[in-house]
Parts: sequence; structure tokens; C-alpha cells
Amino acid sequence: MIEFSEVRKEFHGVSVLKGFNLTVHAGELVGLIGPNGAGKSTALRILTGQLLADAGDVRIHGHDLATQPLQARQCLGYVPQEPDIEPFLTGSEVLAFVADVRGVPQEPIVQTLLDEFSLAEAAHRLTREYSEGMLRRLAIASALIGNAPVLVFDESLNGLDPRGARFVRERMEIERDRGAAVLLTGHVLETLERICTRVVLLDQGAVALEVSRAELQDHLAQGRTLEDLYLDATA
Repeated sequence: MIEFSEVRKEFHGVSVLKGFNLTVHAGELVGLIGPNGAGKSTALRILTGQLLADAGDVRIHGHDLATQPLQARQCLGYVPQEPDIEPFLTGSEVLAFVADVRGVPQEPIVQTLLDEFSLAEAAHRLTREYSEGMLRRLAIASALIGNAPVLVFDESLNGLDPRGARFVRERMEIERDRGAAVLLTGHVLETLERICTRVVLLDQGAVALEVSRAELQDHLAQGRTLEDLYLDATA
């Protein structure tokens, strides 16, 4: 569903991605972690079409991002780290617009998502009046319209209260179970321990560690957390 193959990217002669390889299959929830400056944001910007790779291939649901950009992006639901939502639309208008763009009937999906994400009472307020947590919930709801086979969440648990964070985690697991390929970046390693089927550590532009759910459980049984693995791999 997601495939990075020997992807390279430089900025002003500095290599940010150095032959980055990553595959996310249908029904997987993969956590992408790493220190600040490791290349995570660059990888996601390439995946979402905001940057072009200098070398290598990127595919989304079998579509080459370089030669089939429209088809690739149609398969992708994306929640950026900082939701960029039109401030002079209401919450319901934002969801209705996304539904129209994706060719999905507005009803009942708009009202269903407003209810599920606890935004119904604010549905007719301008989004510029929304709190950070409300904007993030709205961005996540928008990404789910159309049942995209690939979902990317960039630091999407930030700004959420504990109840909202738990709801979003559970929703990610639901999307994984329906067969979507889910890629999540984050720094809350305890959360990734609980929900990810696999965790990939990116450091200095390349994969430094990859650990499956079963392997992680073995480490935890020996008293070694994901944080311990992270610190050892980035030492």
C-alpha cells in the first residue's frame, strides 16, 4: 500500500534521506519514529506530494507517485502535523467540501463524523473559533471520508485530551482492521507500543531499527521498552 524504495533527498548539499526504504501493507498500523531532523517530515512530504524525491521510487496503492500523482493521491487520507483548515468555513462545510471533492455523498457521512468526533454542537461555528483539539479532530474526520486505502497521521495525537486521544487511537485500529494501511508518526512511544503492528526507527536519513509486534512483546517481557530500543539505536 505504501512503498518507499531507495528514496533520497538533499537540501543544499545535505542528505536528509539516504536510500530510505519502507513498506506498509494492507491491515498494518506502522509507527514511524526518530529524532528531530531524522528525515520523518521529509519522507511524509514526499509521500503526500509536497516534495519531489531526488532519487528512488514512491508508490501508493500500486501507483507511482512520480508518473501517476493524481491516482496515487486519490488513495491517500492525510492528517498533517499542523492542520491547515479554512478558517471561514464551518465544521460541517469543511466535511461537506471534502466529501464533494472525493465524490462521496454528503449524507449521512458528514453528520455521522460530526457525531463520532464530538463536533456536532460546533458544526455551524467557523473553524477559526475551534480549539486546537477540535481542529485536529476535524482534520482526522476529513481524512476518513471516502475510506481511503492508505491513511497517514503525522503527530495526530498532539493537542488532544486523554478521551480524544483514546478515541483517535481506537479509530486508527478500526481503520487498520478494515484493511487500510496506516502510517503514524509520533514521539509518545508508550502509545505506539500499544497500537502498532510494527515500528520503524528512522535516524540520519535511513532505517536504523525495525521491530514487529511480536518482537516488541519479547523485548517487553525482558523488561526492555520501545524507549530503551530507541535510545540504544540512536546512541
